[in-house]
Amino acid sequence: MPILNLYWPVYKNLEKEFLKLANYIHFSDDQLGTYSMYIADLIVRCSVEIESLSKELYCMLGGNMSPTDSEGNNRDLYFDTDCLDLLEQTWILSKKQIAVSAINFYFVDEKNTILTPLHKAHKRGTSGSKWKQAYQAVKHDRRNSLKKASIENLLHALGALYILNLYSRDERTDIGRVYLNDHNFDSRVGSEIFSAHYCRATGLSMRPNMNDNCISPALGDELEKSIYVIKYDDKSFREMHKNFCLDNQITIERFGKSAEIKKFLAEHPEYIGKSINEICMAAGGTNLLTRIFCFQHTMQEKGARMEAMLNKHSGIYPELFPLEDTKIE
Repeated sequence: MPILNLYWPVYKNLEKEFLKLANYIHFSDDQLGTYSMYIADLIVRCSVEIESLSKELYCMLGGNMSPTDSEGNNRDLYFDTDCLDLLEQTWILSKKQIAVSAINFYFVDEKNTILTPLHKAHKRGTSGSKWKQAYQAVKHDRRNSLKKASIENLLHALGALYILNLYSRDERTDIGRVYLNDHNFDSRVGSEIFSAHYCRATGLSMRPNMNDNCISPALGDELEKSIYVIKYDDKSFREMHKNFCLDNQITIERFGKSAEIKKFLAEHPEYIGKSINEICMAAGGTNLLTRIFCFQHTMQEKGARMEAMLNKHSGIYPELFPLEDTKIE
């Protein structure tokens, strides 16, 4: 269940104030070190929201809300080494990428346009992320730490808050039908500064047994970077699997009854045990292949829908098994 939407309006206000800065400061690579008391205030406000939201997400994941020290005494719950650490273990937030896509930000260097703002955010002290070090510094000693209140640290703090807000919202967004659909996923997801990295899991190698291993090509590192995954919704996935299995049954029956195939295998026993595709191509080429393989059910698929699913590393598609006793229509 998503958290009650208390944090998103606050995030949007912080984003609006950051965008106002761009009216007075040219946001480019060489201006990232620019600092001020106003920026320090925004960093503190961003970080306070991160503290609070990370604790709510931690609670949602079943984190221990009454931690104890090494001697068994109750201690404070830490937003970084407790809360963000659990979020990191569960969702790999340190690798989640966002792009800076605001039209009035003029960053060119990729390290300033592609961010991983929660990298090392679950660590403390000098091992932690730069924006978190800046937060602690300006909170406790603003006068002597003001240079850390920079545009760069604010950008990363706001990016971290953006990602946490996305993880507190609904997990799935309907994109629409695949057939004759002109809708695309808006990766900004309501932001005027950032876009969330996403990957596509719509390439499928259809088999009687289906699971995430059937995604082709495999997502690999892209999955770890992605905040969202574009996929078929579960209902469509099941329907696609059913249609494949029905067509596969017909294909197997045609293959078994084919006189050409029987004659070929009798003359070439070395092909026994090879795939239907290999045998058809060897026995009669593309012409035989098109006569054996059936796509009548698959070709009727016009209701399949896609969705954007929040990437919580808990699996993309349900596991499906071969159909049993299915009547071929």
